[in-house]
Amino acid sequence: MLSPTLALLLPLLAAVPAHAISGKTYPTWDCCKPGCGHSGSGGSYNRTTMIGAPQVCDINNTPFSISAGLAAAPGCGQSGTAYLCDTYAPIIASDSLSYGFAIFRDKSACCKCFELTWKSGSPAAGKKMQVQAINVGGDKTTNGANDVIIYTPGGGVGPVYDGCRQQYGKSWGKTVGGVESRAGCAELPQNLQAGCYWRWNWAKGDLNGWDVDYKQISCPTTLENISGCSV
Repeated sequence: MLSPTLALLLPLLAAVPAHAISGKTYPTWDCCKPGCGHSGSGGSYNRTTMIGAPQVCDINNTPFSISAGLAAAPGCGQSGTAYLCDTYAPIIASDSLSYGFAIFRDKSACCKCFELTWKSGSPAAGKKMQVQAINVGGDKTTNGANDVIIYTPGGGVGPVYDGCRQQYGKSWGKTVGGVESRAGCAELPQNLQAGCYWRWNWAKGDLNGWDVDYKQISCPTTLENISGCSV
């Protein structure tokens, strides 16, 4: 017979799969309102399992309320007022662990968290990153079904090119991959530079096509406090 404590824990353990998924990582920073922060369900996102919604900001990085953020039209392609908050830049916890936010292809991933372990990209191999999904999709012409696109300023705007031009007046580096060296980070606005330097100072490279294994985890409080959402 199960103890009461174990009986309570079993549903939680079952909700977080332990098996690892293999994919590749890529960087992005398109300045666009995160897909999981849109109202409704379906399309390229699914909000049915979410508590709250990812924080959305105006052009000056001032957060909307949850209801206003859900309703606000994106600044990308729709001449709206909603953009990606600068607080979604990576955070260094230690030399071997960072926190951040990402795009996954799985439509049910919104606000779930995952721990990534790089398998290539020396000297990043072996380092870990705990990320929360705030968007789903990606460029199907370049990203595989299991790839993880990490939000990092200066990481490239991808297929939606006008978000950063609307919010900051320009974009930086290549469309895919963004700035190509640490020196390129100096071109970004001051509020985004630390997140750009993260790639070169902590990950020690561009993240493009690096092999990674990842598995779902319980969300760190650090990430939930920034995004305002959970599952």
